[in-house]
Amino acid sequence: MKKLVIILLLIIPSTQISQAALPALAWTVIKELAIDTAIDAVQELFKDSVKPEDVAKLKQRITKLEQQITLSQKQGNYPSAKELNTVKQMVANLTKIVNTLGKRLNSVEARIAKVEQELASLRQNLLNVSKQDSVKIDKPLDFKINYVYRSGGKGNPKTLNNNGVLHSGDYYKIIFTPTENCYIYIFQLDSANQLFRLFPMQSFGEVVVNNFNPIKANKTYHIPSKNQSFELDSQIGFETIYFVATRQQDIVLEKQYQIMQQADTGFKQQMQKQVQQQFTRDSKGLRAIKPDPVATEISWQENGQQYSVLQERLEDMCNGCVNVLTFNHKSAK
Repeated sequence: MKKLVIILLLIIPSTQISQAALPALAWTVIKELAIDTAIDAVQELFKDSVKPEDVAKLKQRITKLEQQITLSQKQGNYPSAKELNTVKQMVANLTKIVNTLGKRLNSVEARIAKVEQELASLRQNLLNVSKQDSVKIDKPLDFKINYVYRSGGKGNPKTLNNNGVLHSGDYYKIIFTPTENCYIYIFQLDSANQLFRLFPMQSFGEVVVNNFNPIKANKTYHIPSKNQSFELDSQIGFETIYFVATRQQDIVLEKQYQIMQQADTGFKQQMQKQVQQQFTRDSKGLRAIKPDPVATEISWQENGQQYSVLQERLEDMCNGCVNVLTFNHKSAK
């Protein structure tokens, strides 16, 4: 479908589009093309090398997009001024990114440094517009969620609250249940100032856990797995967990983390700083985790022992927003 849409829009001049064309269909096609072009540009941006002919094709697609958006704006063929402006901003950011690609910069590092602000803005644009008109981007996301720990890996699980204290040797895990299908990204900035992704995750240590996006409504996820917990090492200091919720794949964040994992020390720190800044900016105005009005107990087993806690809730997460939990990691008792 994507290739067909692109071919149709490239070969039909905007002046030949019928005034009688269905406005909803016309805008849907334009919006889909904008999203697909943005994703393709991001893919090119993070490649080891960029071909001039690929950049030329992207520029052609952007030119056609601009023509189609102008025509739709004149005819009033768009659902809202907010969505129109979001798509227009997306195309403006795309233009800057593709122009940077055309400068034949030889490294990913050089390209990212040139378009850092445009990339951050493009990420927000992609999160704030959907191909499917039925998806309500502005509707808040709700979760049942628990951050729990066991002192020294023993005893009953306790709730880990923001600004809490854990000790080396403590076990901890994250349990959450979404109310709708969506995407979740969980990162941890450890006491050594290293950023790691906890979800999605294919394996934890030598154990395959296969925690992947998208996640399913009303399904309970245990991080790292139902019968395992994370254990704090001996490196003390403050640690932060970032819980990111989106209604569509966060292609920019995924690419940033992929490159960060492969980069040398200097660029890895730069990329990590970019990601942290996004998390900090998007964490404003969130509701706190609170007891669930429906006091449902959730249970699991580890090492043959049965554990349970009452579920809590995280409500009114905006699309792309971040819930932040920080704890003080101290030496073992």
